[in-house]
Amino acid sequence: MNRSVLILIFCSLLFACSDALALTVVHDAGTTDINGTPQRIVALTWSQAEILLTLGITPVGVATVPGYRKWQSNYPPLPDSVVDLGHRGNPNLDVIARLQPDLILGYNFRHQNQLERLQGIAPTLLYRQYPSASDPDFRYFQQMLRITRELGKLLQREAAAEAAIESLFTTIADAEARIAAAGLAGQPVVLGKFVGMGMGLRVFTDAAMAADVANQLGLSNQWHHALPGRDFSHIQLPQMLALGNCHLIIFGDDSDETR
Repeated sequence: MNRSVLILIFCSLLFACSDALALTVVHDAGTTDINGTPQRIVALTWSQAEILLTLGITPVGVATVPGYRKWQSNYPPLPDSVVDLGHRGNPNLDVIARLQPDLILGYNFRHQNQLERLQGIAPTLLYRQYPSASDPDFRYFQQMLRITRELGKLLQREAAAEAAIESLFTTIADAEARIAAAGLAGQPVVLGKFVGMGMGLRVFTDAAMAADVANQLGLSNQWHHALPGRDFSHIQLPQMLALGNCHLIIFGDDSDETR
């Protein structure tokens, strides 16, 4: 076999391997072709940053880094090496471009209007966070499971994704058993957090992750009114009297002022 034939065979194998690594990802803003396994990933949302860290991957950049550490519990911890990309709703595209990412993750309700420019920097996947009129049964908890599995497959971390999900359901089952043993199964609850900006208490419907998990724990979420295109609404302190006979669970802020 002469040298030219060997070179042709070698090149054919390289192209075949390249095609094998190409993946068309279906997301909530369309489809995106991704070649190879992304190594430099930008997360424009805290939840997606959390998923990446759970899979053992440190994003090169995250939007509103202080918010992840304060509001997303900073678990898994976000390393100091991660670059702050600016506001979640309006990230700095120049900073993103300088990071030379090979994958960008975001939410369609925040980043759809920037999709074309983001795609010009790197392949971009946008996902839904909230229900819509056409899909009222949407649940953010199920969406997070979906994203975790899809990123696990795309990033060759499927085992880590399944291990994290299994651990999650084990924790939920254990907590459900403890609640039942305490005689609290079926107790009515409303879940909320103070978000500042004069909006009072944000309270969550069943479509939100917090309320969904509460229901899975054997409790019974009692708040069912959401702002259009959201899974929550806001109430002021005087309106809390309308919550009736239920347990109010406030999370995300344990300051003296809140208490």
